[in-house]
Amino acid sequence: MKLTPSQVKNLMRRGLRLLVDPEPEAEERQRVYTFFGYRCAYCSISVETGKGDLDHLLSAAKGGPNHISNRVLACKPCNAKEKRERGWEEFLMEKCGHGPVLEQRRRKILEWVKVAGALPPLSDTALYLLEEQSYKVTAAYDEACRKVRSAQRGINSNNRE
Repeated sequence: MKLTPSQVKNLMRRGLRLLVDPEPEAEERQRVYTFFGYRCAYCSISVETGKGDLDHLLSAAKGGPNHISNRVLACKPCNAKEKRERGWEEFLMEKCGHGPVLEQRRRKILEWVKVAGALPPLSDTALYLLEEQSYKVTAAYDEACRKVRSAQRGINSNNRE
């Protein structure tokens, strides 16, 4: 697998966050699939186990935890292409319009949050610390990349002589 430096830095940031906010375990993920009847919470299309995403209701970027109470089953198109960083209620309204379908899906999501044991978002202090440490570790990575590239250029120029 070939990774770009920006992908490596993203993995570093995610890794730090996982220390304080782990991803749901397989059993918890299965609970989400079961609760939503193997259907996307937004469009209700059928989703096979492992083929959908556990979408954050409140995005991780806005402090939403990885806890299953903040995650719903979403098909790939709804999560990756359509919803993106929008709020779930705004997106649900766009998908369903106004009426009984919207209200039914909204109630189902809110029921899931309650049943799964809602956790509050990460604190501002925790988010600040994660951001600060992520900056430090990615800056150190950038410096290490600079040094390795510089050394490689030196080796390459010596080999040409």
